[in-house]
Amino acid sequence: MDWDRWLGPAPWRPYNSKYVQGRWRSYYDFDAGASIMDWGAHTVDLCQWANGADGTAPVEFEPDGGTIYGRYANGVKLVMRVGGFRGEGQWLGLGTCPVRFEGDEGWVETGDNGDIAAYPESLLAERKRFMEKGTHPAEHTRNFFDCIKTRQPTACNSSVMRSSHVASHAAAIAWMLGRKVRFDPETESFIGDAEANRMRSRAKRAPWRA
Repeated sequence: MDWDRWLGPAPWRPYNSKYVQGRWRSYYDFDAGASIMDWGAHTVDLCQWANGADGTAPVEFEPDGGTIYGRYANGVKLVMRVGGFRGEGQWLGLGTCPVRFEGDEGWVETGDNGDIAAYPESLLAERKRFMEKGTHPAEHTRNFFDCIKTRQPTACNSSVMRSSHVASHAAAIAWMLGRKVRFDPETESFIGDAEANRMRSRAKRAPWRA
């Protein structure tokens, strides 16, 4: 292993086996310490898509223990369980990236393993009608190859994922600060909050630069 290259722009430190093989997620130098800036975008992507919020982000984030609450400009709430914590009676935990959509008539949960559950179960009858509308994006690999031929943007393209990552990073900053923050998705900055804005970037170890 080229340890210097593995560290990249992160601060220099001696090799430690606890930093590699996925365990780097527990350390601030490589993540926020709870996988928010790693796995977060995988799940937030679905939440943004369902809310019609691709290209934007919540305007407010507030941490409470192992949970971060976000609020979009349209009033929809985003609830993120830090580190994948699932309390009793909350999530089923379908796959590694479970997402639950809750509304006045019940909830629907899905995950990256393709499973889907709902309460009441009658909501599952809506699945076929929903897919027939053409709102169900094609399987990622098929969609990718189709877009190579058509030159159309993929369902989960760089613009979509940028906004998902921005939302995840903003949530992580609120969690690290341990307090509520207001966020402007247009400028990708925190409103009237110099402390939070300083955390939007980190010093890079030479010779790394962006």
